[in-house]
Amino acid sequence: MNTKIAHDPFLRTALIRRWMFMLLIMTQTAFGVWGMIWVLPYHGSPAIEQAILATFIPLYAFVAAGSWMALFGFYIRRRYGGRGDANSLLARFGDQLPSVELATTAVALPIYHEDVERVFRGLQATIESVLATGQGSAFEFFVLSDSRDPEVWLEERAAWLRLCEVLDLHGRLHYRRRRVNLKAKTGNVSDFLRRWGKKFKYFIVLDADSVMSGQAIVTLVRLMECEPKAGMIQTVPKLFNARSAFARMQQFVTHLYGPLFSEGLAALQLNEAVFWGHNAIIRTEAFMAHCGLRSMRGLGLWRGTVLSHDFVEASFIRRAGYEVWLETGIEGSYEESPPSLDDELIRDKRWSKGNLQHLRFLGFERGIATAHRMAFLNGIFAYLASPVWFLFLLFSTIEVAQFAAGDINYFPDAHSLYPNWPQWHPQWAIILVTSTLVTLFLPKLLALFELLIFDRKRLPGFGSTGRLLQGFLLENMFSILLAPIRMLAHSAYVVQAVINVSVAWAGQNRSSEIGWGQAFIRHAPGMILALTWSGIALSLDANFFYWTIPISLSLLLAAPITVWLSRFTLGDYWRDQGIWSTPPEQGLGCPVLVQFSAIDMPALKPTNAPGWLEWTLLHPNQARIAAALAAHRTGAAKQASTDLGARILSEGLDLIPRRQAARVLDDADAVMRIHQHAWQAPPDDVWGRTIDTLTRSICVR
Repeated sequence: MNTKIAHDPFLRTALIRRWMFMLLIMTQTAFGVWGMIWVLPYHGSPAIEQAILATFIPLYAFVAAGSWMALFGFYIRRRYGGRGDANSLLARFGDQLPSVELATTAVALPIYHEDVERVFRGLQATIESVLATGQGSAFEFFVLSDSRDPEVWLEERAAWLRLCEVLDLHGRLHYRRRRVNLKAKTGNVSDFLRRWGKKFKYFIVLDADSVMSGQAIVTLVRLMECEPKAGMIQTVPKLFNARSAFARMQQFVTHLYGPLFSEGLAALQLNEAVFWGHNAIIRTEAFMAHCGLRSMRGLGLWRGTVLSHDFVEASFIRRAGYEVWLETGIEGSYEESPPSLDDELIRDKRWSKGNLQHLRFLGFERGIATAHRMAFLNGIFAYLASPVWFLFLLFSTIEVAQFAAGDINYFPDAHSLYPNWPQWHPQWAIILVTSTLVTLFLPKLLALFELLIFDRKRLPGFGSTGRLLQGFLLENMFSILLAPIRMLAHSAYVVQAVINVSVAWAGQNRSSEIGWGQAFIRHAPGMILALTWSGIALSLDANFFYWTIPISLSLLLAAPITVWLSRFTLGDYWRDQGIWSTPPEQGLGCPVLVQFSAIDMPALKPTNAPGWLEWTLLHPNQARIAAALAAHRTGAAKQASTDLGARILSEGLDLIPRRQAARVLDDADAVMRIHQHAWQAPPDDVWGRTIDTLTRSICVR
C-alpha cells in the first residue's frame, strides 16, 4: 500500500463505518436467509432449493445494502443538521474558501454526435455563470468533438464561433475535433491532456447535458487549492429540464430520495469516493501521471477499450496516494435525464458491459483500495442482479412445477435414513415478503419523513404536501411496474456482454418521444415471455399464478408504459398539475438554470438552406472561416486534396459520400477553389443551381 494511504487520517473513521455497514447487511441477510429456508418446503435440502437460496442470498443482501446506505445518509444528515459530514472538504475548509486564490483551470466538454443546440445552450449558461463570479480569467473552455458526420461537426463549429462572438471569448473558448477517435471518450480526454494539459493545474469535465453554476465551479477549484492531497472532487448532479413524464419522474426521484443515498455513500467512502465521469474537478498532473488506461489484453469483453473508465481512473489516482471526495454540499451541479425508459436502457447496454469489465480490475489489479474494489463489486452486481433475479424466478417456477406434477421426493438427502416430508409455512412467507418490502421502501419513506418533519425548508420546492404525497405514491407505482422491464433488459445485456457483443458509442436521444412500432418491437420478447410464464403458472397452481401477476403484467404492458411515459404532452400536463414538482420548477433552483431557460439560441443557418457542407463551402463568410481554420497542405496530402477537390467540382457533392467529401475542408486552397468556382458557375451548372438555392434561402430568411 502507498505510504500516503497508510497514514490516512480518515482511515479509522472509514473502517468503523464500513465494518458497521457490513455487519448490519450480513445480520439482516442472515435473518432473511433463515426465513427463506423455512419458507421452502424441504428447507433447502434438494438441489433446486439450494439453487433458489444461492440466488436469493445476493439479491437480499444487495437490497439490504441500499437500504442501510440510505439509513447512514439519514443519520449523517440529522447528526450534522443537514450540513453534511464533518469530515467533508466543505466542512473543513468552508470558512476560508472566499479568500483562496484560483489556479488556472480548464473546463472540458467531450461530445460525440449530440444535439448541438442543447450542448451549446448548456455551455453558454455555464460560462455566463462563471463570468458572473468575476473569476472568469482563471478558466479556459474546451469543446472536444469526436463527431464524424460533417453535418454534425460543421454545425458544432458554427455554434462554437457564434458563442465566441456572443461572449467575446476568442482565444479562451476552444473547439477541437479529432480526426481519429480512438478509445472513445477516454481517448478524447487523453488527447486534450496531451495537447493542453500542462497549461492547467486542474480540469473540470462536463457531459453533453451538464450545466454547472459558476459558484460550484469556483468552489471546486478553491477546495482543490485547500487540500493538496485531493486528486478528484465529484459533485452530485441533480436532474433538471425534464419534459417527458419519465424524465420528470426521474427528476423527482433525484431531488427527493437522492440526498439520503448520496450522503450515505459519501459517509462510507470518505476520501476514497468514486468518479462518475463528469461534473467533477481533477488534478491534471496527477491524472496524467497515474490514470492512463491502456487497452485491455484479455479475452472477450476484457479486451480493448475500457468502457466505464471513470471508476477505474478514481481507483488509480487513489492508488497513487491522492484522495477522491464526493462533496454532497456543493449546489449548482446539474444534468438531464433520458426522456424515456428505452433511452435509459440503451445507455445501460453500454454501462452493463463497462461495469462487467471491472471484474478484471476487481481481481487482478494490484494496489486498489478496498473501498474501490467494493465500488467495482457494487457496480458489477447492479447489472448481474437482473439475471440473478431471473434465475430466482426460474428456479421457483421449477419447484412449483415439480409439486404440481406430483413429483414429491421424500428422500431429498440420499444419505438420510428417514423421509423428509415437505412442509409449508405461509406465516414465514408473509414475514419474509413483509421484511423485503420494508427493506425496499424504507429509504423512500425516510426521505419523505425527513422532508416533511426535519427539512421543511425544502418542501415548497415540491409544491403542496398533497401533491408531494401524490407524486410519491405515483412514483412508487411506476417503479414497481418498471422494475421487471429493466430486469429483463439488463439480463439480456449481461448475456450479450459475456459473449462480447459490441456496443455503439454515440450521442444519446435527449429530446424525442418513443413511437408505438419501436416500442412493440423492442418489448415483444418480454411480452411473449410474460404470456408464456403466466400460462404455465396458471396451469400449475392458481396461488402461484397470483404471485406472478405483478411481473407478468409489467412485461405485458411494457410497450404502452414506455410510450406513455415518453410523452412530452403528459409531462407538461403533470407539471401544470403540480405532479412531480421539483425545486428548479418552483423557481427555487440555482440561477444558472434561470440563465439556461432564458438563452435564445438563434438558428445558425436558414432551415431551407443547403446542408452544412454546402453551406460551409459556398457561404462567403463560412468559406473564409473554413479556409482560415484549415491547413495549407503540401506533398502527398496536397495532391490528395487537389484530386478530391477536382472530383467535387466535376461531380458535385451528391455523388460523393459526405465524410469523404468533407476531407476537402482540411485544405485551405481547395476550399477557396471550390468556393470561387461555384460562384462563377453558369445557372444551368450543378454548382450554379446550388448557389441559386443558397441565395434564395438567405433572401427569405
